[in-house]
Amino acid sequence: MTTINWIDNYHEDHMAVLRLLAKLDGNIKEIDMGTKRQHVDMEFKEFADVIKDVIIPHFKQEESGIYARINEVSEKHQNFIKNMLDEHERLYLVFDQYITAADPLEEQAIIEPAKTIIEVLERHIKKEEEAIPILAKKLNIW
Repeated sequence: MTTINWIDNYHEDHMAVLRLLAKLDGNIKEIDMGTKRQHVDMEFKEFADVIKDVIIPHFKQEESGIYARINEVSEKHQNFIKNMLDEHERLYLVFDQYITAADPLEEQAIIEPAKTIIEVLERHIKKEEEAIPILAKKLNIW
């Protein structure tokens, strides 16, 4: 994979997840307002699959790839990487809560983990989008 493909794919993954988080937020609002559409339950379950099949593997790839590489070559940025890894750990716990509540769907049990995922993961992605490509280029590791 070329450098451009790596960073393009990284960005595309993030944008796709942000779109799904917006959809998840809309589903929560439908429940809160009492206007839940029939297929919302399935969408909660589908997002659990996205967590398992897309987001967690993406995290693992970051942890063993770009995060590890930045830690190797830049002591200056180790605190940033530690914070990002701490967010991964927090999200892994919330992912477990969400996945457990998704199938069979426990509507009341899924709301809080879903809200936490939206809040923390959106912020996490934005930090990565702002910092990782610049750091990778600056440190000549892509």
